[in-house]
Amino acid sequence: MTAVWLRRSLIGGGLLLAAGLITLIVWFVHLNQLITKTFEGRRWSVPAQVYAAPVELYSGAELNLADLIEELDRLGYAANANLPAPGTYARRGSALDVYLRAFEYPEISRGSQRIRLSFDGRVIAAVEDGSGRPIPLARLDPLNIGNFFPSHGEDRLVLEPDQVPELLTGALIAVEDANFNHHLGFDIAGIARAAWVNLTSGEIRQGGSTLTQQLVKSYYLTNRQTFERKLKEIAMATMLELKFDKEELLNAYVNEIYLGQDGVRAVHGFGLGAQFYFNRPLSELETHELATLVAIIRGPSYYNPYRHEQRVHERRDLVLTKMFEAGLIDEEAFTLAVAEPFQVIKGARSGGAYYPAFMDLVRSSLGDYDEDDLTSAGLRVFTTLSPRTQDAVEQALETTLARLEEQKLLPPGELQGAVVIADTQTGEIQAVSGGRAAGVDGFNRALNARRNIGSLIKPVVYLAALERGYHLGSPLQDVPVSLTLRGSDEWSPRNFDNEVYGAVPLVRALGDSMNLATVNLGLSLGVDQVAERLAALTGRPTENPYPSLLLGAEARSPLEVLALYSTFASGGFHMTPKSVVTVLNEQGEPLTRLPFNLDQQIAPAPAEAISRGLEVVMERGTGRTSRFSRLGTAGKTGTSDDYRDSWFAGYDNERLAVVWVGFDDNRPTGMTGASGALRVWDAIFTRLGVTPLPPAGEDWEAVEYETGLLADASCAEVVDLPLPAGAENNVKSGCGINVKRLANRLGRKFKEWLQ
Repeated sequence: MTAVWLRRSLIGGGLLLAAGLITLIVWFVHLNQLITKTFEGRRWSVPAQVYAAPVELYSGAELNLADLIEELDRLGYAANANLPAPGTYARRGSALDVYLRAFEYPEISRGSQRIRLSFDGRVIAAVEDGSGRPIPLARLDPLNIGNFFPSHGEDRLVLEPDQVPELLTGALIAVEDANFNHHLGFDIAGIARAAWVNLTSGEIRQGGSTLTQQLVKSYYLTNRQTFERKLKEIAMATMLELKFDKEELLNAYVNEIYLGQDGVRAVHGFGLGAQFYFNRPLSELETHELATLVAIIRGPSYYNPYRHEQRVHERRDLVLTKMFEAGLIDEEAFTLAVAEPFQVIKGARSGGAYYPAFMDLVRSSLGDYDEDDLTSAGLRVFTTLSPRTQDAVEQALETTLARLEEQKLLPPGELQGAVVIADTQTGEIQAVSGGRAAGVDGFNRALNARRNIGSLIKPVVYLAALERGYHLGSPLQDVPVSLTLRGSDEWSPRNFDNEVYGAVPLVRALGDSMNLATVNLGLSLGVDQVAERLAALTGRPTENPYPSLLLGAEARSPLEVLALYSTFASGGFHMTPKSVVTVLNEQGEPLTRLPFNLDQQIAPAPAEAISRGLEVVMERGTGRTSRFSRLGTAGKTGTSDDYRDSWFAGYDNERLAVVWVGFDDNRPTGMTGASGALRVWDAIFTRLGVTPLPPAGEDWEAVEYETGLLADASCAEVVDLPLPAGAENNVKSGCGINVKRLANRLGRKFKEWLQ
């Protein structure tokens, strides 16, 4: 009985042991497959990197010394008289020496390069290389403006081993895992030592996990503190050590470790960490800055430098002490590093900037790409964004909206706005602001807020007339009109000032934004004709093909308005607004190139006339309150019913900007296009400067603005217009200003004063 029981026990024990061994083997095989699958091949999901347009430097470029230094500071270049390394610059009187970083552009790979720039006022006078030879063109490295990180939020800049400073890897070993080069994934002595130090100090000063264990936790495991998880961690760390060499593991750690949170984005790896906290590449960080990053990895929340500056400062100095004790830095370097003030870049992003509204547009432009490609394939996207223009837009929008709220006694912080700016000749979008709060993800009003555009539509009506034989001096009838529309009440539009002006020239009807003249003209042309012209100019069907369309009862977004007005600003050529130039794959090969395309939508003569009419809007009409009204700009104000939407679309010879101001809940603002959106436009161009439109042509005729008569010496308000051949036969010389006209003029001046 005893023998049988013993035999059965041995057999049972053997079976259990065998089952346990099989389970253990299966478990190890599973772990091994998991490690191999993840660690070999593509080791990280690398989000697409998105770059702004690079600043081009050449003789004659309109960029002064202060502006260029601002651009260099934005890129994280450091002022250093010795120019010791790429990423530094030095001012020499009215000249600037710059040590450019290496960068792989879509069409060429440029190594690091020393250049000197000389300035003459607001322009670059000369660009020379380090030997004093002229350079026809140099470019700054483009600003990284964002990444398309995946839904789980991980973002990183992957570095190769030769891109990682030896001082950093040495510091990681000295501080986090002194026995790294000798253990097989875990260190019993290190665990015991850390436990003793933490117990005697009364705080967590050392961690027991090796760098390999930390890598395993970041790669594969959750943060749950259980015996099973710890056992799995040690097993997987040992497997990694057996399958890969120390250099590979250390490089994986450098690219994988979690370094902080930026909203929904998780900052992983020292490459992105350097950009996030210091706005510079890892290779350019100084000793005390590298020590700060090493300090943060112990606990990115506990050692958050934005919340616990003193705590991180103390930890940084402890890291520096460890580096000194390990012989990584000498006593002089240690003393200098400890003496450095503690500082990180406040609100830094990858590359030092983040423009969510523009990134929305880029993502929309990349609609043909799979989400996985954008978030994990390591693409590089080169865009048209101008950071200088974008910053000017954001500053102008926020400050002007706050000022308008104060002046109009509106609730503070509720008034919203949106801005889109593009190059008038290429359609390349230089800036997008989707709301007054810069750098904040949220509802993008520039792309998605479709509001009635009001009088912004009137140039389409007048263009349709110009294309059917009218000219800027043609007489129109500003007289009452009343229509009974099917299924609605009687429609009787009025002018803004409730006046009726009778016969007026087309240029004045456009300039003063006369509703009655516009409606009468549109009805004579045919509302369907105007609707078709709007659709052709925008590439989008008209939603309201009824008479109210003539006064702007048509909802469009600021981006759609930009597409419309870009045709006016470019001399009649339609260019689809463009935000992406080139997309490269991880190997630097082009996947997408978006060439410059244009299509002539308006013949030269009516294109010249409508642009001149919009210039007169600024000189004499509803845009005359602008500080740039007589400085070679063109534009149109727009106001929707009950003052719910304030619009302005305006351009100079280089840039077109569309501005919308209003409340998200569509309640009235009490502002016209001139008293609201135009103010924002003015603030933007005050920061950017204006490049005037070409002057009047030699064959243009001088015409009195109020009557359309050919002007003589007695005329008070004269505009030069491009009239077609024979048009002078349709107008009479002389002005003959009467009392009614003078009263109207004084009334307008009084309204300007009230605004």
